[in-house]
Amino acid sequence: MEKRKSLYQLAGPIFIEILLFMLLGVADIFMLSQFDDRAAGAVGASNQVIANLNLIFVIISAGTAVLVAQNVGAKRKDEVERVSAISLAVNLIIGIIISIIMIFSGDYILLKIGLTSDLMKYASEYITIVGGALFFQAILNTLTAIIRSHGYAKQSMIITVIMNIINIFGDAIFIFGLFGAPVLGVKGVAIATTFSRIFATIVAFVFLFKKLLPLTIFSHLKERPVRVLKKLFKIGFPSAMENMSYNLAQTVLMTIILVNFGEMSYITRTYAWMIGWFVMLFSIAIGQASQIMIGHLVGANEIEQAYETGLKNFKISMVFTAIGSIFIFFFGKYLIGFYTDNSEIIILGTSVLMIDAFLEPGRNFNVVLINTLRGAGDVIFPVVMAIISMWGVAVLGGYFFGVVLGYGLPGIWLGMTCDEWIRGICMFFRWRSRRWTKKSMVG
Repeated sequence: MEKRKSLYQLAGPIFIEILLFMLLGVADIFMLSQFDDRAAGAVGASNQVIANLNLIFVIISAGTAVLVAQNVGAKRKDEVERVSAISLAVNLIIGIIISIIMIFSGDYILLKIGLTSDLMKYASEYITIVGGALFFQAILNTLTAIIRSHGYAKQSMIITVIMNIINIFGDAIFIFGLFGAPVLGVKGVAIATTFSRIFATIVAFVFLFKKLLPLTIFSHLKERPVRVLKKLFKIGFPSAMENMSYNLAQTVLMTIILVNFGEMSYITRTYAWMIGWFVMLFSIAIGQASQIMIGHLVGANEIEQAYETGLKNFKISMVFTAIGSIFIFFFGKYLIGFYTDNSEIIILGTSVLMIDAFLEPGRNFNVVLINTLRGAGDVIFPVVMAIISMWGVAVLGGYFFGVVLGYGLPGIWLGMTCDEWIRGICMFFRWRSRRWTKKSMVG
């Protein structure tokens, strides 16, 4: 195995990659906000549904990331090939099934989460096109998990750069009718987004089989895959459940907002959510880098170094998060104004972002430490805490503060803030307990 990468060598490219991947959504939302605020809100709702379904792919890709990283650390090349082949095949099958469901039932799902008729006319086109091609996203998730877990974060970033250039260029063409192209609005955004993901999947395939693994890895599919599948699901299912619980809780909160506070609050939520994600980018990048680093160290049985590395990565991430939180606290009004000139949305969004400034440090605990625990193979504790706290604190607390006490959208954010801090502190003590040292998948 080549020399292990440092946090900055891994987190830097991952940060840029996630930032650019987010720009797929931000570009869609921003350009559509110039076209129609309702179109922007509709795409936000559609992406929430797609994000929930995308978590099904996480079951395999999350397990793949941990197993590949630990086996790379243990220098077990044959096992790396076996895990990679099986995970790619399984996610392809699952992806095709989900894509078919989205084509025929996407509208039904949107209606069930309470989307209004004004938003529905935009959301229907988007969810059919983007959702119908989700199997490419399933494969891309697995490919990037394998590539990153080998330590090639920079190459994964380059693939995402290419994807974003294609997406943003396509958005501009179809929204503003450049070069004589028809103005397709939401439909054009969906086409550009889908094509960019297809192209990125092809590039990732070429890199994987040209630089890292031989095409003969698929010969492992002839073997009985049960042992590997059990390990993939043992790690991946709880990991996906933690993410799924979060996304489903957010979907319920989204429905509460639509039903009780109306379209303006929901559109505000869409913009504030995007801004909050930019602060969380630091946590996500460092968390994913930490997962790779801990996987390599645990695979090599360097437990004490893994413990110290996990704590160090968390502290570094908290510094970046604190800086970002201070920024959105004082400049939230201008950040919301970047998306819209609607005074009602700007005023409401400013108050929400002031609360979000306190939410983000709590979320940093969860994002970094859950990924770090996952790298060690400890996946059950985070999902148990997720189910208890997200639903008992974020959803019920958000409803209590927002609807019962009448604080509206800021009340929803207050409930989410309490959830992040409660879970985050529990994750910190979990890492300090060292119980994760007995969860390795290698050995």
